[in-house]
Amino acid sequence: MTAPYGSWKSPITTDVVSGAAKRLGGTAVDARGRLVWLESRPAESGRGVLVVEAENPGGEAVDITPKEFGVRTLAQEYGGGAFTVSGDVVFFANYKDQRLYQQSISSLDVPPIPLTPDYGSPVVSYADGIYDGRFNRFVSVREEAQVLVSGSDFYAFPRLDPKCERIAWIQWSHPYMPWDKSELWVGYISEKGEIYKQVSVAGNDPALVESPTEPKWSSDGELFFITDRENGFWNLHKWVIL
Repeated sequence: MTAPYGSWKSPITTDVVSGAAKRLGGTAVDARGRLVWLESRPAESGRGVLVVEAENPGGEAVDITPKEFGVRTLAQEYGGGAFTVSGDVVFFANYKDQRLYQQSISSLDVPPIPLTPDYGSPVVSYADGIYDGRFNRFVSVREEAQVLVSGSDFYAFPRLDPKCERIAWIQWSHPYMPWDKSELWVGYISEKGEIYKQVSVAGNDPALVESPTEPKWSSDGELFFITDRENGFWNLHKWVIL
């Protein structure tokens, strides 16, 4: 049987391609001198799994990380430095909640123990940590995110005015792309660094479809941006406060 060009069924499936693409994300050595490494597994949706080599030569390596966990940190968004080993204990950042956990390598039937608080969402991340046995503490890089604005699917172009008292940004939501329909907003920043007031500048009129973008503040604190509200072509505009 002859099939049209490009429509035949290939034995090379996406599972075959991704299944051979495991990546190593770091190595360490435990108290017995065994190698411990981090695998990123595409067949498991990219889950990060810690693996320890076999006790005896020629044996099979053993997964350390339980299936409900994934080793990955979101610190600085790039990740890296998601685990460390001290003696018989591995410390790792769990992808789903970004909490730090400790786990015994020799007692894998014991579930990982959380070391950091549950903030309800992954707003605090840890990376590149070490265990300090002298003071029984874990020293690491910690990143804590503060959400200033939420509600839309996407955000771009955060821009502060010269006095850092106002911030402008572009937001848009599915199914639109930012060049189809977007909104320009300005937020007023309190002494605590929080946005206490939001003002719509462009794109929030339901009777008008436009796509404002690239807001910029002048040295005098005036806000300029481009939008296509009049004729479908982007032109320069200035925000006039009424």
